[in-house]
Amino acid sequence: MDNKYNGEYKSQTMETVSSNQQHQPPTKKSKMKEHFRRFWWLHLISFIIGTILVTLLLIFVGMPNIAQNGINGAELFLESQVVTNPTPQSVQVQMVTISKSKSPFHPWLDGFRAALYLEDSGTGDKIKPFGYIDVPRTKADATARIVVQQKLDIVDQEQFVEYNKRVTLSETYRVGIRGRPGLKEGGFPKTNVNFNKIITSKGLNGLKGFEVRNITISLAPDKDGTNMRGQVFIPNPSPMTLQLGLVTQDVFVGDIKIATATIPDLILRPGDNLVPMSSVSDQAKVISLISTKYPDGKLPVTIIGNSTIFAGQHLPYFESALQANRMQTTLTLGPALKAIGLDVTKLGGSGGASTNSSSTSASSPSPLTSAAPVVSSIIPPKTGPTPASVRA
Repeated sequence: MDNKYNGEYKSQTMETVSSNQQHQPPTKKSKMKEHFRRFWWLHLISFIIGTILVTLLLIFVGMPNIAQNGINGAELFLESQVVTNPTPQSVQVQMVTISKSKSPFHPWLDGFRAALYLEDSGTGDKIKPFGYIDVPRTKADATARIVVQQKLDIVDQEQFVEYNKRVTLSETYRVGIRGRPGLKEGGFPKTNVNFNKIITSKGLNGLKGFEVRNITISLAPDKDGTNMRGQVFIPNPSPMTLQLGLVTQDVFVGDIKIATATIPDLILRPGDNLVPMSSVSDQAKVISLISTKYPDGKLPVTIIGNSTIFAGQHLPYFESALQANRMQTTLTLGPALKAIGLDVTKLGGSGGASTNSSSTSASSPSPLTSAAPVVSSIIPPKTGPTPASVRA
């Protein structure tokens, strides 16, 4: 009896448990499985669409931003610049620029037309270019060498004059270069970037260190009035080579003009330059200064640019730059005068001498009178091509 009862109880209990398991609500995990089983195709489409959107954003938003950031982070350095065949409207230029970039990407930049301008000439679209250059197609490696060789037309004379003044007078100067080239990186489509860089370069620094060496004086001037010759030492700390042509300069002691100096066919190269110079001077004024104020024969002179001529044409941008550069130096005439038999100590000991030659006796020429042709050979008046003797 008990066994029968126990058997029935166990059977009822198992049925109850089985019934409870069948009516247990589905779990969250089972619901998700069922959902993905039924709607897998919808999730696949969503994944594909999302992948496409991310790819498109990378291509059309991310890559252009990456490319622009790479261009913005690059630095440009002027390695060399050669300016030749100058005319009033143009110059021939050869520029070698080094680009350095830390970007992991090394795309190709298409060739493009770039504006050259002074950094402070304006902002945004208000810049004032003085010329345009054609930048060749370039691989933007970690270090890239960019060579531009072309005729540069001067599109703004005022800005080009200011540019040459800064090159001449400054220890360093800054020039902007701006364009919008195409950029291609690997399999990505081509995009356009803003190329807007500032290059800081060494200038001529006012031609500091300019001096006249190896002066010789002749008592009989040449047909053009030249009565002194020498060599001009011109240091050029910049990476620029400049073909300046025929350069004339006015030479002053205080406010007294004593000469006009000429440097023919001047090509200023990087480093130290030693070039020939000739000069035509006002003999009477020079002798008077030596005999009254400078008995040691050392004249403190100021040299101011007069003209720059190439192929028969004045170059106003070079002339303005040289005229703005007032160079001070000492012109030592003692050794040159002694070489022709004139002792400056005797000139100085004679007291004050009149600038007017009529103040001396015609029958008894004084040392000053006999020295006049000598001194005039040292420093030139402004007549024709005549040389320069100065050290800045």
